[in-house]
Amino acid sequence: MAGQVGAATASRRLAPTIPPAQVIVVGAGPAGASAAFFLAQAGVDVLLVDQAAFPRNKPCGDGVSSSGLAVLERMGLLDWVLDGGFLEPQELLLIAPDGTAARDRPDPHDGLSYGYVIPRIKLDTALVERAVAAGARLQEKTHITGLERLNAHRVRLAGRTAGHAVTLEASLVIAADGGQSSLTRRLGLVPGPPELVAVRGYMKGDKGDPKLLEIHWEESILPGYGWIFPLGNGRVNVGIGAYSKVVRRRGLDLHQQLQKLLAQNSYARSRLGCAEFTGPVRGHPLRTDADRVTPFAPNVLIAGEAAGLVNPLTGEGIGPALECGEMAAAHACRALESGNFSATSLAGYGCAFHQKFDTIHRSARLLRWLLSYRWIVNRVVRRARRDHDFALRLGYIIIGVTPPATALRPSVIARILMG
Repeated sequence: MAGQVGAATASRRLAPTIPPAQVIVVGAGPAGASAAFFLAQAGVDVLLVDQAAFPRNKPCGDGVSSSGLAVLERMGLLDWVLDGGFLEPQELLLIAPDGTAARDRPDPHDGLSYGYVIPRIKLDTALVERAVAAGARLQEKTHITGLERLNAHRVRLAGRTAGHAVTLEASLVIAADGGQSSLTRRLGLVPGPPELVAVRGYMKGDKGDPKLLEIHWEESILPGYGWIFPLGNGRVNVGIGAYSKVVRRRGLDLHQQLQKLLAQNSYARSRLGCAEFTGPVRGHPLRTDADRVTPFAPNVLIAGEAAGLVNPLTGEGIGPALECGEMAAAHACRALESGNFSATSLAGYGCAFHQKFDTIHRSARLLRWLLSYRWIVNRVVRRARRDHDFALRLGYIIIGVTPPATALRPSVIARILMG
């Protein structure tokens, strides 16, 4: 059989019978759930599969940018966001390695914002429920272990659910199962392991401004950073993200780095000195290499973080994942209409994917390199402190409102160099 990827362990126990679908979406996070919703809305028989049961949590900064909100609106979830009591940040505080701080807020006249902070346990559950309400079938607690292409019009997934071996069949698979996706690695669609790692926890007892986001550029983890994102009612999402090469080269323990931030950074200490963690600090690798990924193969599309769509500079991934899921659904519908699931047919998705995301990722990677230098970060924040327009643009880039390439204009570079 052509195209076999992985090998499922045979089981003699009776496996649950799961009817074939037109499309199987593996992974029910933002990318997978949005893909399933738009497919179901188009009348496609879609099966949404996840190894967890919902509600479930995910390590994440929980920030949803304006691009993500636009997709949520198209999914009919904007009222849920607006009426859900989720925090809409009003200000952003940037702290440089030398302690320089700059504080700014969105311009009330440009219609832009810092988005919302929505815990993943609530966001992902709402997305899955919306997909199911649109007609998607949901298969929880099912771990996919292999993929086999039976012919040009049929692919089979092997997996396990409730201790049983199970097989699932469809014409097309959308792999949206995160940065550690076994399917994309086995298909050779990603260039290597995830290059970003982050840890985050939730704390209660925030004494700071309840609508103030904080970004802390700590010298030990540059070009990574720490964050404090308020959730309301004295709760915050606090974490640190750094690049795997930096972590290995410097021998860092990110859990220790987070504790160091909370104990030694004066801003964090004054805000969270009396706060306590409400659960474990969890870590997760993040894939940021979208511009180097091949997001399709015969009978397969990949979407979201599985396709490297975490921003290399900011770590933001929810908005791009939602957008990518919608894009994957549109191209899946075209493939179903044509009955052609070859790589040639699906290459249009790859072109659209790279056209939308490559410039963002390449410019973000260049900015990340610049921000690995302590003196540059200090100058950036120093400039933001006394230049409102510069601070506004910088804040929009960090939050994911405007593309990183805007920071690479000669006029902006000149401002940074002048300090």
